[in-house]
Amino acid sequence: MREDVFKISKDEARARALVCLARDRFEFVKSMSHKRAYKIVEECYEIIKELLTALMYLDGFKTLSHLALLEYFSNNYNVLDKKQLKLIDKLRKFRNSIVYYGEQVKQEFLVNYMEEIEGIIKALFDLVEERIHD
Repeated sequence: MREDVFKISKDEARARALVCLARDRFEFVKSMSHKRAYKIVEECYEIIKELLTALMYLDGFKTLSHLALLEYFSNNYNVLDKKQLKLIDKLRKFRNSIVYYGEQVKQEFLVNYMEEIEGIIKALFDLVEERIHD
């Protein structure tokens, strides 16, 4: 286990709160125009990050590292394939470029990947919901 992943008490309440926040964000994203591709990419990454963090809370772990979060998920869950995990990492990099450097994302990225991103988000919602109801 990476040293930036910490063992904590399992926290279902925190996980539920993150799922609610992710669900609100997802509804917001669905209403947005593709003209704001940068904002959609940023929000989609935040949704995924919140759902992965919720899984960690359900498992009794925490990290502040986005890379450790994705690594933890890929090592402990077999829900997404390598292509989907690479897409999440691409979203992470885009999000960092947007937030820290003011870079834009081209609309064609959303045209090419939005359906797959939505599929990832839905799969993660299903997984977290299943884990909460276990």
